[in-house]
Amino acid sequence: MLLNKWPCIRASVEIIGGKSLDDLGRQDNFREGISCLFDRFGEAFGRLAEEEKAGCGLCGVAADVSIKIDMQKREVVLDRLYKYCALDFHLFTELLRILQSNFFEYILIVPSLRGFELAREIQRFLGTPRIECIYLKSNLHERLVSGKSLPEDAFSGILKYTARHYEAKGEAEKEMHPSQKHLLDIGREMSMYFWGSEGEEEVLWMSVKIPLSNRP
Repeated sequence: MLLNKWPCIRASVEIIGGKSLDDLGRQDNFREGISCLFDRFGEAFGRLAEEEKAGCGLCGVAADVSIKIDMQKREVVLDRLYKYCALDFHLFTELLRILQSNFFEYILIVPSLRGFELAREIQRFLGTPRIECIYLKSNLHERLVSGKSLPEDAFSGILKYTARHYEAKGEAEKEMHPSQKHLLDIGREMSMYFWGSEGEEEVLWMSVKIPLSNRP
């Protein structure tokens, strides 16, 4: 794929392990689908106001996507999926539709899930994933926790607690001087938070897995 065709997207797309005619057909269909997705995203980005474009990442990058498909292991590894502007374009749900139409029986792996919005969309469209491990940061230290030591509803609990965290933040925003409000998030990916024996801890990242065939 000629990924430099879309200057507003930093993308890495890799497919390995496919040998049969069926595999090659899936690869072609996936590449066609993701090319159309990037075309539509680029067109939507082009219609943004200049001030919103200026708020994007380095060199005007509006989205960062890194995905690896291992056809031998039947895994889809989503390393990165970030959107750096307040663009009404559901990048994950569009990508998920393409993945499910070509790799329905595969496992989706997100090795370093950080964003609250992405976590919510995974749960909404696929259900609750299994946490393999989670890296947390408190006021005192950082720690890596195995998913096996967490309660079964830990992922849902993190999303619920994070929602409450930002609801409280919204209340605080009402008391802020207008000149300070730009410091708060404006719709981009937000950190998640965990409440446990250490009190509130920020989720620096967590590794999760869920079948693409799953239903919420």
